[in-house]
Amino acid sequence: MDHRSYYAIIPANVRYDDSLIPSAKLLYGEITALCNEKGYCWASNEYFANQYKVSKPTIQNWLKSLEEKGYIYREVKYKEGSKEIEARYIRILGGGHQEKLVGGHQEIYQDNNTSINNTFNNTKEYIRELPPSKKSKAKPIRHKYGEYKNVLLSDEQMEKLKTEFPNDYQERIERLSEYCESSGKTYKNYLATIRSWARKEKSEPKNASGAYKRTGRREKLPEWAIDQEAYQKKKALERANRQSKAPF
Repeated sequence: MDHRSYYAIIPANVRYDDSLIPSAKLLYGEITALCNEKGYCWASNEYFANQYKVSKPTIQNWLKSLEEKGYIYREVKYKEGSKEIEARYIRILGGGHQEKLVGGHQEIYQDNNTSINNTFNNTKEYIRELPPSKKSKAKPIRHKYGEYKNVLLSDEQMEKLKTEFPNDYQERIERLSEYCESSGKTYKNYLATIRSWARKEKSEPKNASGAYKRTGRREKLPEWAIDQEAYQKKKALERANRQSKAPF
């Protein structure tokens, strides 16, 4: 069946009827569109089932709910002398739409089309004139960096990182990657985190090697692990002192 360019009309009493499921309301709109040509809808349940990708019994239930509420009327024509259905007609009832769809009131229907067209055109103009700040922008793709692939940076952020930290940007990425992996933390903006760490480093004193102290708590190493040679000399001296004090 051809798709005709008719408008579908769903009046307020149908739209806001809580006893109808949304699919039945949509079917009502489809019926109004098909009624525009001849004043009635001749489409079969099979046609509607193919349109909405559901079974024919489902369509039958939707039609039944519309008919029970008095929104449509189904008229079945049987072949003469048999119970075989020759044709079925669906007509719109209630809400004043029967008059708009059946001949004799073309002017009312034409006015309704004009109203719909004006609304549609005004909506297009509004969308076209929206300021740039209100138009949706696609988020840039972020790539995974670091040993654990958990530092997320867009191409633009990576370029900024290289510009701001040309000598050690890779080391800063690895430090953040290691920290996120060990702590389980994630950040909304990893570039901002690296910048924040850099500012904190500048405010901290440098160690003897000239490098900034790393944040975090370290364990105190035993004396023998710090300087083994000095430790051995100290122990030898303690043994000599003990021997010199021992009684003969």
